[in-house]
Amino acid sequence: MTANRSKRETGGTTDRRRFLRATGGAVAFGTLAGCVGGDGGGDEGPITLGSLQPLSGPFTPWGQAHSAGMEFAVQEINDDGGVMGRDLEIEEDDTGSDPGEADTIFRRMVEQGDAVAVTGPVSSDVGIATRETAEELETPLILHMAGSHRILPKDVRYCFRMGSHSAVTDMRSVLGMVEAQGFTEVGAIIADYEWGRSVETTIGELLPEGVNLSMEVAPLDEDNFSPFLRNFPEGIEVVLASGHPPGSISIHGQAIDLGLDHEYTVGAGFPPGVLAEGLGENAATFAHQHVSDPFGDNFVEVAERFADDRGERFDTHEAYGYSAVNVFAEAMEAAESTDPSDIADAMRENEFDVLLANPINYVEYGEMTDLVHMLSTIQPEAPEYYPEGGWRLEELYRSDPLPAFDPDEWEF
Repeated sequence: MTANRSKRETGGTTDRRRFLRATGGAVAFGTLAGCVGGDGGGDEGPITLGSLQPLSGPFTPWGQAHSAGMEFAVQEINDDGGVMGRDLEIEEDDTGSDPGEADTIFRRMVEQGDAVAVTGPVSSDVGIATRETAEELETPLILHMAGSHRILPKDVRYCFRMGSHSAVTDMRSVLGMVEAQGFTEVGAIIADYEWGRSVETTIGELLPEGVNLSMEVAPLDEDNFSPFLRNFPEGIEVVLASGHPPGSISIHGQAIDLGLDHEYTVGAGFPPGVLAEGLGENAATFAHQHVSDPFGDNFVEVAERFADDRGERFDTHEAYGYSAVNVFAEAMEAAESTDPSDIADAMRENEFDVLLANPINYVEYGEMTDLVHMLSTIQPEAPEYYPEGGWRLEELYRSDPLPAFDPDEWEF
């Protein structure tokens, strides 16, 4: 059984591992002589995946969740026979969200640790730096988050998205929700830096007809948003805080304190546990952005196994780490190779049915096509897959399949 399918195929089913099993004639070719990328530990030893995680600093919860999902995927894959008969192993290090440190660690993992593929960046600055490293070393990199539109120009061949996408992709979903809910009065607060300005441009281009928009620009390090919120006219129905990720939790709480009486605040793709803790009872009207599908059968099955094995909760960002490992494993099986260039080629040529709503299909430059984007609120009561939890995600909006972001069509 296989969950990895050529893009020319439409059939196929999934097994518990959801990645391609080696057949009797499968051979791991290893690294070609002279190739810069790693060989995963030779033809017989474990295959090494690099994990560039922000395990300190402001993105620590992202790194911890992603790392836990990766570890569980590797455990399940190895328990089920490995990849082409070889175990996977993870080499992990803390980048502290520093681009220079991430570049240094990436190079060490590939050149000294024989990593055949790498994942983990959250910060867009780290994403841009490590994309350049991936291209130079010809080693595939899956971004955990890192949503800047500048990360994936069309000549990229070794960098791929997972949990966070361009402002254009995010805003197509957010404004789709605005239109579906019938909202006509929208307020937005953006931060004065690249991501915020990208959101500003995108909203201006994609705003549905008949929707009135009030937009405020705040400093990136702002923590008092009351003056900006007071500038909104009466009757605001939804506040878009996606363009100010660091401030989105504060924006929501302060809007409620001011009596704005809006239906929802849409915020950045925080790990939902961070939102539940930071927002408390206000979480029920905060729309969490995600592309992993916690309402799908595959997700629920993995989350139940994770809880049984670890006694811990599996959520949207654990799912990104779990999915990244399975994509790499499926690509190696499809290519019958651990050569990094072969893995990258297989990632572009095949589709991967992991924990997103639709199978992953990468275009040549690493964006996803037919991505389904979701917005969910956090409600009281535990999910079925984790009865000890004190909250659950409730779906607010699910987009139609979205086109791959085309950087040639947008000017920021």
